Amino acid sequence: MADRLAVGIDFGGTKILAGVVNVDTGKLVGTGKKKTRQPHEQDDLIKRIASVVDEAIDEAKIDSKKLIGIGIGAAGMVNRQKGILLNAVNLGLQEVALAEPLSDIYKVPSRLGNDVEVATLGEMKFGAGRNCDDFICIFVGTGIGSGIVVDGKQYRGSSGTAGEIGHIILEPGGRPCGCGAMGCLEAYASRTAVAKQILQDVNRGLDTMVRDKIDLTKGILRSKALAQAVQAGDDVVVRAVDSAAKYMGMGMATAVNLLNPRRIILGGGLVEALDHYYQAAQREAHYRSLRIATKKLEISKAELGDYAGIIGAALLAKDKS
Repeated sequence: MADRLAVGIDFGGTKILAGVVNVDTGKLVGTGKKKTRQPHEQDDLIKRIASVVDEAIDEAKIDSKKLIGIGIGAAGMVNRQKGILLNAVNLGLQEVALAEPLSDIYKVPSRLGNDVEVATLGEMKFGAGRNCDDFICIFVGTGIGSGIVVDGKQYRGSSGTAGEIGHIILEPGGRPCGCGAMGCLEAYASRTAVAKQILQDVNRGLDTMVRDKIDLTKGILRSKALAQAVQAGDDVVVRAVDSAAKYMGMGMATAVNLLNPRRIILGGGLVEALDHYYQAAQREAHYRSLRIATKKLEISKAELGDYAGIIGAALLAKDKS
């Protein structure tokens, strides 16, 4: 049987990743990558996404006519039926059609899902969620989101937005969040939150080896720079990472007490780069959770790394073909 190939696209807050994926094995055949920009027109956005898809197809050395479809995972709330990105606070986008324009370009079916939802699908099929029918995937990056799997199926809720763990309230009246609320987990435990905390310390006159690596306009700091600083024992960075991990553990404990999952899978750039964050969050989650709820709980790292989103997105296309 011929390989069934689909394109998976991970459209996130800092980058657009695309990959040609063998949907039967999870193997990546070719990839493409560009930084995310804030386009003012939908056409500009679609052209940028398409350029990343073309890069992946070129690397795979295949004809686009061999594709069975395209799947997109976008960082925000989505209308799956219509393929529309409804609201993406970390991207500054609302009501943007993504699936249909890509179908028109490549002449194949396209499907849209939430970025963490599709990453969860990837981990469920080919990663840390294999052989487990009851787990929560939490991904930490520019923002924080989760995918919930119950009885081997993803739970999406009554309006399709289940899993927005980044917007549970941990500190009423606390830090402002991009969603418009105050005190959300995302405002305390994301990579963006870590960068903003470090920036506050820099503005107070504290010294850190990452002060020249922060995007002062957006509060962006790469996970690799954070990891190097933690390894070097940078007090400002270690303090910010510890604080974020503690809040992440609180959020995980909330999920454990509410849903009693068999497994929690932590992923995303911050977790991948910083084992310090992962270990501290894991300890806090066990400390804060009800003892009975953690009796069978496993906490593990995602296995597919940066590619969880594109592999999972490609699986959306498989279901459409």
